[in-house]
Parts: sequence; structure tokens; C-alpha cells
Amino acid sequence: MNAEKDLYAVLGIPRSATQEQIKKAYRDLARKHHPDMNQGDKRSEEKFKEIQHAYETLSDQEKKKNYDMFGTTGFGGQRPGSGGNYRQYSRGFPGIDEIFKDIFSQGRTSYGMGGAGGNFGDIFDFGSVYQQPKKPKNIQQTITIDFKAAVEGEERELLIKSPEGRTKRITVKIPAGVKTGSKIRLPGKGEQLSSAAGDLILEIKVLPHPVFRREEDDIYIDLPLTVYEAALGALVNVPTIENSVKLTIPPGVGSGTKMRLREKGVKNPKTGKRGDQFVIIQIAMPEESDEYMESIMRQIKEKYPYNPRKKFRQYL
Repeated sequence: MNAEKDLYAVLGIPRSATQEQIKKAYRDLARKHHPDMNQGDKRSEEKFKEIQHAYETLSDQEKKKNYDMFGTTGFGGQRPGSGGNYRQYSRGFPGIDEIFKDIFSQGRTSYGMGGAGGNFGDIFDFGSVYQQPKKPKNIQQTITIDFKAAVEGEERELLIKSPEGRTKRITVKIPAGVKTGSKIRLPGKGEQLSSAAGDLILEIKVLPHPVFRREEDDIYIDLPLTVYEAALGALVNVPTIENSVKLTIPPGVGSGTKMRLREKGVKNPKTGKRGDQFVIIQIAMPEESDEYMESIMRQIKEKYPYNPRKKFRQYL
């Protein structure tokens, strides 16, 4: 009759080990020495029996208490697997696939644990093997809107095609102030799976405007002026995203001058603050010319000579 080995030494743990440390040591060693992983290796087979026996004892609080007190499991020094409540190893070890069957059908198994019952899903960390309930998918779709709708907002009807191939019609409220890249999430409007549903995520693409340009919440517009408006000054109508306003042009304004119209930009949907509108002056020459106009231009050139490129001299 062989003396029983120290069960803590079998698992390679100190006597002060917690149940979590006992479980981890058993899990690692059982994987390493399982007969399915060591075909024909008698030493691994014996080691596996010892590991099973050690864990069955130390994972049971009452058995562990008796073992710590008396130094024996109460089996009279029998070798693990030679008697008691263990399966007859002569019939072969259960394979990993059989263990999975036990897990899926019962959730618990008494194999090699003296009928104490142990959750192999916890011990072997096989939680990822369980098939999680299928979650409904989110549907992502890009919608194109015009500049006015992006600034002011609108309601729109959309046809949405679900992952399962069904088409449904929904009404979407597009908030004012969205821009290209903005996303609108509609909970519960995605894929339907029984009582659960994913979300519908709409990504916005805004068409360009022939007059207005948008940069964040600011609006930009190029304002063409005649030569005489730029030279003499003028009061001109300027369009904004809401209406038109009158803008005073000072005499002698140059092309490229930037003028600000405060709070005439886009209202930010998060902060509620409005951006500005910037008017960029562009001096336009007459579309037609004749000898008389050319003679006037020569007179201006001779009487009022100036060089607008003088700042370039040091680079020429």
C-alpha cells in the first residue's frame, strides 16, 4: 500500500492557497496531463489521477478541513482511481468531447470528483464554447440631403433594407445643423429578431450649394463687385441662409477682403449657438469692353499709377 502524496504538492500550491488558486492550479495541470493530450503516456495518466484526487479533496471545504487536520483523505492511503467513487480507469478516460457533452446536457459533472459535482465550464474556462444568443444587427445606411435640409432640418421618408432582405418604410426627422459625417441613431429600427431589435444608424452626406460654403458652423460666400462699386463704395444686398441683408461696402475695398455678418451662420444642434457668415469680396471686370472704356482705363492708369504687387519685390 503506497503512502498518499501530499495533495498540495501534487497541485504545486502552498497550504495557504485560496479556492481560486486551487481551481486555477487544477485547471492548468488537468489540461497538461489529460490522457487525450498524452496518448499512451502512462506517467501522464497516473499524474492525471493524482491531480483529480487532489482537487476533489481540496475543493471540498469539509474534506479539505479533515485533510489539513489529519493529513489523509480518509481512503486509507489508496491510490487515486483504485477505488472509492472514481470511475474505473480501465474503461478509459472520458475525452474532451465527452466532457463537452456533459457540460451541454447537464452543466455539471461528477467525473473524477467523488460525486461532489464541479462546474467544468468554470474549471476549464470553456465559457467561450457556449453559443451566445444571437444579437440583432444594427443597420447602417448613408442618406444624401441638400444644403437647405442640413441647415434647417426636415422630415423624410426612407426605404430601409434589412439584413434578412425585407424592405420597410420609416419616417426620419433630420435635426437642423447636421453636416456631412453626422450620424443619426434610431433605436429599435434595425434588424428584428423575435422581441429584440438592433438600431438604424444613418450617416449624413450633404450636397454642395452653388453659392454658400460651410466650414463648421460658419457660412462663406463670394461677393462679386464691379470696379466702380469697389472704388466708390456701395450698399449691396447679400444673401444669407435665412434671408437677404444689406451690406455697406467701404470705398476702395480690395479683392479678397473678408467681411463678417455676425450670427448669420448655422445653428449648432448641440450648443444652440449660431455661427457667422463671412463675405469675401471679389472684384469683377466688365464682361464687355470697347475703345471708350479702354481709353478711360488708360487715363486712370496715367493719372493714378499704383503697384498692388510691391510686397513681392524682395522675392523677385
